[in-house]
Amino acid sequence: MMSRGVAACFIAGITLGVGFASAHDIWITTAGPPHARRAVINYGHPFDRPPTVADKIIDIFAITASGQQSLIKGLTTERDGQWFVVETKPFHDDGHTLLAVRYDNGYWIKTADGYRNATNREVPDAVETLWSVKFGKAFTGPNAPWDRVLGHELEIVPLSDPLTVLPGQILQLRVLFRGKPLVGGKIERGDGVTVVAEDDIPRFATNADGVAWIPIVKKGPMQLVIDHEVSPSATPSLAGKDMFNATLWYMLGPK
Repeated sequence: MMSRGVAACFIAGITLGVGFASAHDIWITTAGPPHARRAVINYGHPFDRPPTVADKIIDIFAITASGQQSLIKGLTTERDGQWFVVETKPFHDDGHTLLAVRYDNGYWIKTADGYRNATNREVPDAVETLWSVKFGKAFTGPNAPWDRVLGHELEIVPLSDPLTVLPGQILQLRVLFRGKPLVGGKIERGDGVTVVAEDDIPRFATNADGVAWIPIVKKGPMQLVIDHEVSPSATPSLAGKDMFNATLWYMLGPK
């Protein structure tokens, strides 16, 4: 186990070489038995997994039908195989829990040498500048509060319980941006594990009501992702545009 202080020094040393961080995803998986469940915050893509940074996590909650519990205290950076992730302290999971995280990935600039964690103020002649924020939701089992709208700036909201939609069936989702349906967004379907070429990632567009129809093709981990870009940025003195990312993760069938 790494302490947060030690991990922060390690992360600072290797993130300088990370590529375009705005395009990476944040998603929540779980570890441990139900009585001592831990939420695991993952960052990146299956082929590119920079460390998750604990101090960038704004908040993380476990939400059930009876209420919600903050999991922000006591986060630790752990090694998961070759990747570094952030885990919460154990909590009791009744098997019907919605997990939700907000992650501020900060400001980024693009120069001839690649992307760096900085703003227009430090590099006014940067090729590209942006602010990146990410949102993640996950269900630990059926009958979680799957229809709960949390108010994330970008949010994927199922229109039926995802854990009841089996292979060969269609999952309907609505995407909200600042509380309103996002028209023409593209939801990517993956599993967070399998490496897929960019052009081969299945994508499904949202209609005038912000609704997309996602064919479910197999059991196992399901990861649904959407990105949304807004230009100009809400902070134009620091960035040219704002990049929003949201994911929805769950395990369909037994692990």
